[in-house]
Amino acid sequence: MRGPVDIVERSSTFTDALRRRCVRDGFGAGAVWECDLIDAPLPRRAYDLIFARWVLLFLPDVEGHLRKLVAALKPGGRIAVEDYCRGTLRMVPEPPEWNDFLQADLAFFASQGGDGNIGSRLPALYEKVGLDVVDVTPTTKVARPRSQEWDWMSTYFLDVLARYGRIRPFTGAKAASLRRHWLTAARRKTSLLISPTVLDVVGRKKARS
Repeated sequence: MRGPVDIVERSSTFTDALRRRCVRDGFGAGAVWECDLIDAPLPRRAYDLIFARWVLLFLPDVEGHLRKLVAALKPGGRIAVEDYCRGTLRMVPEPPEWNDFLQADLAFFASQGGDGNIGSRLPALYEKVGLDVVDVTPTTKVARPRSQEWDWMSTYFLDVLARYGRIRPFTGAKAASLRRHWLTAARRKTSLLISPTVLDVVGRKKARS
């Protein structure tokens, strides 16, 4: 069986692209709600599957959002979330500023009302909102200089260093020092970057008795 996909996305850039893709996918036209997830008028007991990737780490009241999603699932339906457990992020050799940098990374998400390690909390939250946890799968990348994974992490983190430098205990001076270390590490074939872990957490709504 196949059918149209409903979408919640508050960015018009992404919703426009998703609408074009839906025209081509052959599944039919679904609803597109251009709003925050908590405000989306999701129908009750309507969906076989709900999927969210890199969404919950930005949200306050994750339990409340999950309850909304569970209400929209059919009995026996599944929710699949991909989100971060960021504690595995490391660089080898490790810069002296690294732990302060990691604290700033988590503090950034907290300042938005979110949790950069939300993936590790999801199994317990699933059970709390009435889901059976059916699978938890981790993905962690180990990257060497000039690899796609190294370039991906470097592009993102070097771009946010200046912003993180305003979040204590990280500072602007530490951000500048870490940037120099990072660029030097990129020229050494023995350097490593270990990515934040992405957890795929799948839950099933309890079927009617």
